Amino acid sequence: MNTVRLLLFPLVLLIFPGWDSTIEFPKMDPLEGIYLNGLAAECALENRAFGAGEEIVYTVYYRLGFIWIPAGEVTFHVEENDQFYFFDAFGRTFSSYDRFFRVRDHYQSQVDKQSLMPVRAVRNIEEGSYRKYATLDFDYRNGQIIANHGRSKDKLERDVLDLDRCMHDVLSIVYYSRNMDISNVRKNDMLQMAVSLDDKTYNVGMRYLGREDNMRIRRAGGRFDVLKFSPQVIAGNVFKDGDEMTVWVSNDRNRIPLMIESPLTVGSIRVVLDSYEGLRHDFTAMR
Repeated sequence: MNTVRLLLFPLVLLIFPGWDSTIEFPKMDPLEGIYLNGLAAECALENRAFGAGEEIVYTVYYRLGFIWIPAGEVTFHVEENDQFYFFDAFGRTFSSYDRFFRVRDHYQSQVDKQSLMPVRAVRNIEEGSYRKYATLDFDYRNGQIIANHGRSKDKLERDVLDLDRCMHDVLSIVYYSRNMDISNVRKNDMLQMAVSLDDKTYNVGMRYLGREDNMRIRRAGGRFDVLKFSPQVIAGNVFKDGDEMTVWVSNDRNRIPLMIESPLTVGSIRVVLDSYEGLRHDFTAMR
């Protein structure tokens, strides 16, 4: 069960011992000129939803039969400098769940502040005996994504992918999506996005299911005004063909995910807002 990826993909398609402080971003130039005069100018969004210091924590519940088991948590954090936002997501299973399947996943993404488009992404995965380390460098001048991936930093394979459309990594797309204008989107309209992961790219759709006022989300602590989406999922070791995921997002200027529900190949999962701090706007979606 990849808890971080489950929370990340829903917004295109979503634990602290073991934090990997060795992941660092190199110094990079801002994208203006190279970026805004090229392919991705049409992709640029202004950030109105989040700011530095925002931290959001989710609890992950795994359902087997009729029992919901608290399995882990995911923490999202935002920092910035003059030119870039730095996103960080760290997911872990609780110690009580580690004996079944231990997860320590760490994702980072660096995006241009003018456009919210990524320039570099890093992920370091530990899931049971599975290990994965990967980086993505977005080369807008040459229209390429340089992907390095392998079991560890010392054993990486290099791939070059075409950067010929609005492309994100699985963390940057979460924050980009929070700024998308859906004022003219009608119920059942499909929002199309593209995501790069390791050596592959995916076209992913997210269907808008409308709004609901005063919805009760018990574990999140109250009632909320929400926007509802159903992202497409990518069949594989986590999801089956035909699986449908549902995401509830706060209907306010923060646009934060409140709850996610999805079937898995075995059982099902629910991800629920646990705590938050440093929101850019008042949390008016909460009643």
